[in-house]
Amino acid sequence: MKILISSFAFQSFAIAVLCIDLGYTHNENHFYVLASITLLIKVIAIPYIINKSIKTLKVNRELNLIINGYYSFILSSVYIIMISSFFGENSNMYFQAGIFLVLVGATILVGRKKAITQMFGFLIIENGIILFEISDVQIPLLLEAGMALEVLILTLIMGVIIFQINKTFDTINTDFLTDLKE
Repeated sequence: MKILISSFAFQSFAIAVLCIDLGYTHNENHFYVLASITLLIKVIAIPYIINKSIKTLKVNRELNLIINGYYSFILSSVYIIMISSFFGENSNMYFQAGIFLVLVGATILVGRKKAITQMFGFLIIENGIILFEISDVQIPLLLEAGMALEVLILTLIMGVIIFQINKTFDTINTDFLTDLKE
């Protein structure tokens, strides 16, 4: 779990550095604000909240995977090949990376059984959306701040839900939720 948290924080930090570079290159202040929001929420706040949840829940690594590491690697390679062949060299690199992150996030969301790991799928998809935003589209600053706040609130809500799932079922493995009946 620590590697997953560190990888997410590093990915978010790289996006923040990219925003700072784009702000400097294009001389636009909204990139600096997006970098600040990303640093505060995704590099500091969310990893702190998730680390605290993991310590409270005493979660270790996930051993029962729907899609194991080998197949995840193959799927990631297929995603890269599909994106490069479909968009080619004419497309914006940030847009292509955003599509890749959305696909990888969806794979993590579907391919993992623990709810806390699935939450990282959502967070990685959101990082892909940020890359879409900085590729070509200029989203107003108010929407950027709203999106960042939404991600923070969703992380807090997921933390509470995961805690309640663990309290009720003594596990955060979502396979046990399929046994629920009225």
